[in-house]
Amino acid sequence: MKLEIIRGVMINGEPVKAGSFVEVDRALEAILISSGKARVAVEQEPAVEKSAAPSLKPPSKRGRPKNSFGGES
Repeated sequence: MKLEIIRGVMINGEPVKAGSFVEVDRALEAILISSGKARVAVEQEPAVEKSAAPSLKPPSKRGRPKNSFGGES
């Protein structure tokens, strides 16, 4: 299972820094999680490419619309 290391720890004689992601067996997983040194890694969705279409922004709420007095400009 893939884990995210929360605190620095030694795994199989190798130092692993906090913030690293490692793949371990179930026995080591249980030890690391129960000791508060790791948590189950959350799979992130792949980044979605930005489309060529412009983003739709909500209208600005600052100021008044040009035709706020009922007449045309």
